[in-house]
Amino acid sequence: MLINIGRGRHVVDADLIAALDSGQLAHAALDALHPEPLPPDSPLWLHPKVTVMPHVARRPTIRQLVNEIAANIASIEAGGDLLQEVDKAMGY
Repeated sequence: MLINIGRGRHVVDADLIAALDSGQLAHAALDALHPEPLPPDSPLWLHPKVTVMPHVARRPTIRQLVNEIAANIASIEAGGDLLQEVDKAMGY
């Protein structure tokens, strides 16, 4: 698995997709992309082995993370959506 939390230019998208499609990599979690925001037509958005993260410039505390996870669970159990979900129409 590739986890990129550095800079988007460290990853060549076409090479990453080829490695995922060939099975060389099982998954990619991308917090930094190039360009940002990621264009709506980027194949990374829909690739089943890619997780695009929102690239927010903050360092949440454990308490904040636990509260966000609990809020997401409560929302889903109540029939709602995930909170802070990526909005592809907005580009992030």
